[in-house]
Amino acid sequence: SVVGPTGSGKTTFINRAVGSPDAAPGSAAFTKEVRPVRYPHPDGVRNIVLVDTPGCNDSMTDFQVLGEIARWLTAIYAKNINLNGMLYFHLISEHTITETTLRNFNMFKELCGKDNYKNVVFVTTMWDKVSKEVGLEREQDLQSDFWRAMISSGSTTRRFERTTESAWEIIN
Repeated sequence: SVVGPTGSGKTTFINRAVGSPDAAPGSAAFTKEVRPVRYPHPDGVRNIVLVDTPGCNDSMTDFQVLGEIARWLTAIYAKNINLNGMLYFHLISEHTITETTLRNFNMFKELCGKDNYKNVVFVTTMWDKVSKEVGLEREQDLQSDFWRAMISSGSTTRRFERTTESAWEIIN
């Protein structure tokens, strides 16, 4: 499942992974419902399902988003389908942790549960919007503070560079 705030690059990530074109820059094409995308894994043996999820924005509250995700998870668990991992997207260009970001992250932690932290990958995006030095400093701050508890329980971090190769490095 691919989760994170509105505009953090979740849909772009999925589009890059499966070779779909991006929406026009500046368009308001935000994901409004849980959207699974099935795609053959390059190993030729299995399929993967990337699950695009809504972010919180002016049109959807935190609770509406959480409700959408919870309904979808309930439906797939009823079919005996389990998630192998969760990707949490974060804008490296965001210079502070806002109240909304903190609230979204806390909801995400609750959604995952401590036993599943090992299946979480924190994905930083928008590296082209900051200098390398600034990005590295923010990444270090996130790893040593904001995400520290989850990382110490097995979560990992990766950078999404807006390429197909970068998307597949994260998926694999």
